[in-house]
Amino acid sequence: MRRLLDYLFKFSAVLAAAFLVIIALLILAQSLGRLVGIAVHDANELAGFSLAAGTFLALGPALRAGTHIRVMIVLSHLKGGVRRLVEAITLLVAIYLAGYFAWWMAVLAQESFSYGDTSPGVLAFPLWIPQTAMAFGLVVFTIALLEAFVDLLAGREPAFVSGEANELNE
Repeated sequence: MRRLLDYLFKFSAVLAAAFLVIIALLILAQSLGRLVGIAVHDANELAGFSLAAGTFLALGPALRAGTHIRVMIVLSHLKGGVRRLVEAITLLVAIYLAGYFAWWMAVLAQESFSYGDTSPGVLAFPLWIPQTAMAFGLVVFTIALLEAFVDLLAGREPAFVSGEANELNE
């Protein structure tokens, strides 16, 4: 199961990176287009969609790698079972919220697809494409939270703890 999750998180991270490359290419095309007098229509809008998709696709891999910002003000003062209990409750709330948002983002993407919703720009880009990427990213994030919760219940450290330790040592 871990190997399958590794592939899922790597796939999501690669997709996130691809959207960052798309942003760079759109900005480059727009800049070069201005130099030669060619308008690159809706580059800003497409870059915004790519930013949303890339950000949401990176949530799960970032959590697992321990690169999310976690406010440790309360947890740093807790020890043993109390800390594990508070962390478990926090993870449960996060799982609920991430799952809730994933569900409704998927519903929104499905509705946009069925209604044929498009962006208001010149290109009339289908909105379900970035919405689907966002929904997938939220599903992967929810899975990362579930993995951390299961690890915590099993007495193992969640994967993000080792990533946080690496950040502190650098």
